Amino acid sequence: MQREQAVQIAGQLYNYYTKKGSLDIQTMMANNYKMMGKQSQIQQEDIEEYKQVIGSGQKKDFEQLCIRYFCNTLPIVNQQKKQKYSKIANDRLEIARKIFRKFDADNSGTITSDEVRGLLIETYKQVGINNYQPTDEDLKEWMNMTDTNGDGLISIEEFEDLVIRSLQSSGIEIYQK
Repeated sequence: MQREQAVQIAGQLYNYYTKKGSLDIQTMMANNYKMMGKQSQIQQEDIEEYKQVIGSGQKKDFEQLCIRYFCNTLPIVNQQKKQKYSKIANDRLEIARKIFRKFDADNSGTITSDEVRGLLIETYKQVGINNYQPTDEDLKEWMNMTDTNGDGLISIEEFEDLVIRSLQSSGIEIYQK
């Protein structure tokens, strides 16, 4: 599927599910279950998981998801139930997602090595280091550490994995008990 087609579908989905000015996640989930031929009682924790995938529920979030799933053919459903992250891990991931979206200039769901410099500067600002200027070597190291599939691009998943690994190495509990 072409990017333009994915953006068009995203617009239609966004318009359909944002009647009355806000995103109706419950209806979206019910329709998704119905399309998969499943009956399910939607719980609040299910809604929270959907919110993590959808982001803030803005039109650009729908576009990013549609581009990622329809153009790059990533699996839409993870068959394995993920362990729930702790509040601190979720908070840090949400900040990381906002930073990522800010530097994903073309809303492709990935950032290039050219976009990494700004992302790193902003990330350091978030932790109180305002004068950080990454060197070319810093950028190269960061790309090597983060680009786990070696495609030269950083996906949101790769960036989130880096955040989680960083929290773990700092001794922060990342899963709910």
